Amino acid sequence: MSGIYGGHLAAQVMKNAGITHLFGIVGGHIYGIFDGCAKAGIRVIDVRHEESGAHMAEGWALATGRPAACIGTAGPGFTNMLTGVANAFAGSVPMLVFGGRVSVNEFDTGALQDFVQLDVVKPITKYARSVYETERIPEYVGKALREATTGRPGPAYIEVPMDRLCTQVDSDSVRIPESLFLHSPPAGNPEDIDRAIELIDKAEKPVVVAGGGVWWAQAQDDLKAFIEKTGAPLFTRSAARGCVPDDHSQVMGPALGKHPGLMAALAEGDLLIMLGTRFNFMLEAKEIPDSIKIIRVDVEPSALCDGRTPDVGIVGDAGVVIRQLTQGVKQQEHKEWVDQLQTTCNQVAQMMEPLATSGQVPIHPLRLFREVSRFVDRDTVVAVGGGDTTVWGVLSLPATGPGQFLSLSSSIFGCLGTAVPFGIAAKLAHPDKKVIVTTGDGSFGLTCMEYDTAIRHNIPFLTVIGNDQSWGMVEREFEKNYGKTVACQLAPRRYDKIVEAMGGHGEYVEQPDEIAPAIERAIDSGRPACVNVMTDPKIGPGLGDIM
Repeated sequence: MSGIYGGHLAAQVMKNAGITHLFGIVGGHIYGIFDGCAKAGIRVIDVRHEESGAHMAEGWALATGRPAACIGTAGPGFTNMLTGVANAFAGSVPMLVFGGRVSVNEFDTGALQDFVQLDVVKPITKYARSVYETERIPEYVGKALREATTGRPGPAYIEVPMDRLCTQVDSDSVRIPESLFLHSPPAGNPEDIDRAIELIDKAEKPVVVAGGGVWWAQAQDDLKAFIEKTGAPLFTRSAARGCVPDDHSQVMGPALGKHPGLMAALAEGDLLIMLGTRFNFMLEAKEIPDSIKIIRVDVEPSALCDGRTPDVGIVGDAGVVIRQLTQGVKQQEHKEWVDQLQTTCNQVAQMMEPLATSGQVPIHPLRLFREVSRFVDRDTVVAVGGGDTTVWGVLSLPATGPGQFLSLSSSIFGCLGTAVPFGIAAKLAHPDKKVIVTTGDGSFGLTCMEYDTAIRHNIPFLTVIGNDQSWGMVEREFEKNYGKTVACQLAPRRYDKIVEAMGGHGEYVEQPDEIAPAIERAIDSGRPACVNVMTDPKIGPGLGDIM
């Protein structure tokens, strides 16, 4: 008989499922999983805060289309993860979450970090279970991974009491499955497919909006084939950014709020095709004219009529349904329609050009993002975060490939502090690519200690901070309403010096012509780097602020 620990069972299931990284902070209640991961060859990235670990697991999934795992010890380690877990749940991002728990014989005795965690985490996960038999750990971890990655994806949570995790059982008595999945994504109902094809073939001004469901289905090639056969213009959002790169002639850019290009498309279009995406505050159902017909594709039946009932609703995996539609539709061109929308987008860009080339001091945010964009190519992953800086980044930076544009806007949770963890995860996922993070100074302050994580683990990436010395998005909005603001001011901190003190590369920029040389030096340093750029606090990304 040979014995195997519970923590090693969990690690072996992860290994068999293709999970290569575990993000978290070590603790007594969960040490068995750390030890198991080390022995199984799963790389442990020990972070400085469990929320960051959860964001890194989310960032890994956004960069690869596959889940990673995060972990927090019992009590405060668990609660620290919750913001990251909630963000992933709101954004439908798959990941495996482990929480520690005191030993069973210590329940309700006042033991250190004893806390009823399951009731807290259930509303923000697809699946949440406690495991009380060591032999059943593989069964539950496998189930959690299936729940996280099938249907509408999301985080799945497992906790194992410490005594069960550290118990040895006979390895011959435990079944560890070699494969956890049978990949059988659902197809659309043929009648619904036929009705959709009829609408697409008749449409004179179709518009396609693709969202995260396309990315989780790994349907980027299918999406490209679909728009090229239908001739329809494409707007992308959330995790679908880059599924078809922005430089494709039919890609109009991001489906973001009141972007003039999107608004023009919806105002004049006669058919809206929504692929794996939903209405929310960034694309509101009330903004869609009654005259436009709608086709919606979603893996979740109950979501099809949210916001507005479509003319055709198709339940199914985005990739399978897109292939069904592509096979049935006629080859078409809508060149005049595409050119018209492209002209609208170009006109907006031309209006912004004087600002994007402005020599003003403090630096105009559009000038900062124009300089950053010069360094974004096919081998670059971009991660954008913060309030204003997320909007600037989505509007200004190109999405150059699948999994290469990670954004706060991938989730309706609006969680600040995601950009640096996303950047670290993206570099781990794509070690041969350049990773550029853009964020605001407020957001940077929430997770800047993860530079210590990046330096210890030799994960080189660059953060460019738009430092307006304030919580700018809030300040400008409420200054209009109240005449003055409270608790919105920050300070001109030298975040670059903080990064330098930890062993990274730092640059401080006050003049617009200094931005590009500073970025180039930072990238060439080969170290985790920060370029701290002082920007104008009075200018936000709202059209009223910049036009």
